[in-house]
Amino acid sequence: SCGIPDFRSRDGVYARLSKDFPDLPDPQAMFDINYFKHDQRPFFKFAKEIYPGQFEPSISHKFIKCIEEHGKLLRNYSQNIDTLEIAAGIERVVTCHGSFATATCTRCKFKTSGSSIKESIFAQRIPLCPQCPPDGEEMAVIKPDIVFFGESLPDEFHDSMAADKDKC
Repeated sequence: SCGIPDFRSRDGVYARLSKDFPDLPDPQAMFDINYFKHDQRPFFKFAKEIYPGQFEPSISHKFIKCIEEHGKLLRNYSQNIDTLEIAAGIERVVTCHGSFATATCTRCKFKTSGSSIKESIFAQRIPLCPQCPPDGEEMAVIKPDIVFFGESLPDEFHDSMAADKDKC
């Protein structure tokens, strides 16, 4: 209902990625940190399709915002990476799987805003770290701070869970 492309249909994101990247072992591998270290192209092709700002919050997002405005929302835990909760104005949101709001270098851990890599994503260029020298064994890729398979959930998730547990 928000306009985000579906993943699993015959013409969905996964089917298109399988055609574009026949060496991709499984379409979900684009979200695997070990595969990402090997080949970032499938993820960044996908990132262009779902980059924030292209979609509208749903009526459900607006309902959660209304609950928050009436003081009835302790916290909204979202597994989505689309930032639609933020677009809806929900303030008490924890993005459990991270989001495109920030990005980090895979080599030196330089942090930047997600908007700083938007141009590269839309031009289908892999965003490289401006702080790292171009040499080295591992590419210095600026990766959006979304949680891939093989990565831990963000500290924000664990901190808010502990805080909410104390309130219950």
